[in-house]
Amino acid sequence: MSIVANVASTVVGFGSVILMFRIQRELQMRDKNETSWIAYSDWLVIVAMIMAGSLGLALPLSIRWFQLTKFPAAACSSSVILLIGYVFAILAHYRLILGRGRRGRRKNPEPAEKVLISIFGVLATDVFFSSLA
Repeated sequence: MSIVANVASTVVGFGSVILMFRIQRELQMRDKNETSWIAYSDWLVIVAMIMAGSLGLALPLSIRWFQLTKFPAAACSSSVILLIGYVFAILAHYRLILGRGRRGRRKNPEPAEKVLISIFGVLATDVFFSSLA
C-alpha cells in the first residue's frame, strides 16, 4: 500500500506543479490581452490528479475497504498514463510535434492534440479496467 501512496503523492505533486506553470502562463497571456484558455491537454493532468488523489490516496487511507481492493493501484496506473500522455498532448497543442505545417491561430484543441488525448484516454481507461481484473 505504501508504494501506491508514494505513486499517488508523486502524481498529485507533479500535477500541481504542471498546473501552476500553466495557470501562470495563461494569466500572462491575459495580461497581454491575448486569448487565454484551459487547453484540452490540461484536463489529462486534472483527471490524473483527481484519480490519484481520491482513489489512490485519500480513500485508501480513510476507508479500509479500498485497502483491500485493486482500485488504488488501478487509479495510480491510469494516472501515470495520463501524465505521460499530457507531455505529448501539450507539445501538440503548441504545434511542436504533429502540427508544424499548420499556420494561423491555434485552436483549442489542436487536431493532433485531440487525437493524442483520445489515445491516452482510451489507454488509461484500458489500464484501469485491466488492473482490476
